[in-house]
Amino acid sequence: MYPAIMSYRMRCFISRTMVAMFALCYTGLCFAERCVNADDCRITVSFKGKYMEETCDVSINNASSSETITLPTLSTTVLQKAGNEAGSQQFSITLKHCPVDKTVMLSFVNDSGYSDNNTGNLINNAGSGYSENVQIRLRKTDGTQMIINDDGSAQPYVIPATGEDITHYYIAAYYATGDHTVTPGEISTIANIDLVYK
Repeated sequence: MYPAIMSYRMRCFISRTMVAMFALCYTGLCFAERCVNADDCRITVSFKGKYMEETCDVSINNASSSETITLPTLSTTVLQKAGNEAGSQQFSITLKHCPVDKTVMLSFVNDSGYSDNNTGNLINNAGSGYSENVQIRLRKTDGTQMIINDDGSAQPYVIPATGEDITHYYIAAYYATGDHTVTPGEISTIANIDLVYK
């Protein structure tokens, strides 16, 4: 009699154990077999980060980092056809308090729809009262175009070990574009300054 009771109890225990194991596996808690070697159980996880030194302060025309560059008023007779450029205005951008012994690459960017991928210029505002078929082109003082959203035309600022302020000058000008003449009106556009530290 005892062996029969033991056998019944053993069968019940095994049945409950298998049900429990099945439930654990079903809920995602089923475990793999024990690792033979310790290295077999290791999973490699990569982490990347960047700790930046303090960034530069930006000064436009020896003022704040957010200034308006006013170009001269022109007659519509000046910009007669696409590709004409006139009414230039020089402005400066100074980088202050930069990390020393670094090269800072300055470029002009715009992600708000005010850049023309074909000309590399800034697009004028659209709507009532705004001039049509005119853009703003930016250049370095040596005449090289500062193409909007193009790292390749960035201006390098070489920061010496002494850490003094570095200034570079730029030129903004009207640029006629399109198949039609430039119409009278206001001109307003915007660019952001992007700094890359190397």
